[in-house]
Amino acid sequence: MLINHLNIQEENNTKIIAEEISKICKKGDVLAISGDMGVGKTTFIKYFIQKISKAKSVPSPSYNIILPYETKHATVFHMDAWRLKSHNEALSLGITEMFDDAIFLIEWAEKIKLILPNDCLKLLIKNIKNKKFIEIDGNEAWKKRFKNIKNYEKH
Repeated sequence: MLINHLNIQEENNTKIIAEEISKICKKGDVLAISGDMGVGKTTFIKYFIQKISKAKSVPSPSYNIILPYETKHATVFHMDAWRLKSHNEALSLGITEMFDDAIFLIEWAEKIKLILPNDCLKLLIKNIKNKKFIEIDGNEAWKKRFKNIKNYEKH
């Protein structure tokens, strides 16, 4: 169910949306983030992680594949599935066992969609005719959580 379709042409809008979503996430949440190369997936994740952790730098884990960040409430894992050849490679990393005890942010999530939980929040970042948008798609539980976000509808 599409929760919202937001304009993120200005990077500050990406920052606000990422920070607001970080406030409603909890242990066990998986965010599946997709979009073309260079569209802003890592930027979204950087602002999300910086809002809820003490991390100053949030690099892309393209070569590490997964990087952990500690927060007050949960470990946040930032995963980049770009280099994975199949969902089986992700399974061999043991990520599905990690889903319940952490917040998982996955770039290039479409590469491992077969192992993503049904209740993950899907974020698709698009650049259409030089205008950048983020589509947010989630189940009814996510839709209820988004009612607690005050700033996201303004963008």
